[in-house]
Amino acid sequence: MNKECHKDIRLPCKFHLYGLGYDASQDDYLFVVAWQDKDDHYHFDYFFLRTNSWINLDAALFKPLGVFDCNSCGVFLNGAIHWVPYPLTAYKDAIIIFDMKERTFSRISGPEKLVMSAFSYSSLALLGGCLALYYRNNDSYNTHTWVMKEYKVHSSWTLYKISRFGQPLCLSSNGDIIGRYYDERGYSIYNGRRLSNPSMDKKKKRLKHTVNRAKEQSTMEKKNQNNKSKAFTTSSLLS
Repeated sequence: MNKECHKDIRLPCKFHLYGLGYDASQDDYLFVVAWQDKDDHYHFDYFFLRTNSWINLDAALFKPLGVFDCNSCGVFLNGAIHWVPYPLTAYKDAIIIFDMKERTFSRISGPEKLVMSAFSYSSLALLGGCLALYYRNNDSYNTHTWVMKEYKVHSSWTLYKISRFGQPLCLSSNGDIIGRYYDERGYSIYNGRRLSNPSMDKKKKRLKHTVNRAKEQSTMEKKNQNNKSKAFTTSSLLS
């Protein structure tokens, strides 16, 4: 809903791509959507939040839209919205970009050395202000996360292999990847070498501390019991 005019934004019933971005030249937020009508014709529209108006831009739309899953949400970075096709192995150079200012589409190449299982589903994310591509590798049961450390510089794609299926969420100040991974409770941290879970580590430390305290207490009780036994034996002999 647009709160300024109290009207709903009605979306097409079958759309492939959508995204929200900011156009600094217009000081306005734009919602974009690529959709398919009942005759299987593709359309591209964007909505200005400030003026509460739709603009059609079918002429600029790339083809085909069928390489994208329905309801694919784009990632906004550097004044543009980005989408990734499926399967990525068939369209390695088809990470699609829509420039919010120029109202044009372009492409950037994905990593060259992609190692993906058949039908691996890939997604885009922002990690430390950089475009990131991640997907599950079902053959090795891990998550491959590629980070483009310099925007539109193909050689800057950097691979991180994380030994769990999951989703990277952000980068820490020292460059560790923080995410949610299966078989791990809460958030885990990948430092380039190993995956750790601070909350589980704390629980393990508390458990270890509790076990050690119990052992110490048991040892003290045995010592006290032995001392009492010795004192009883000595007193019996003296009497």
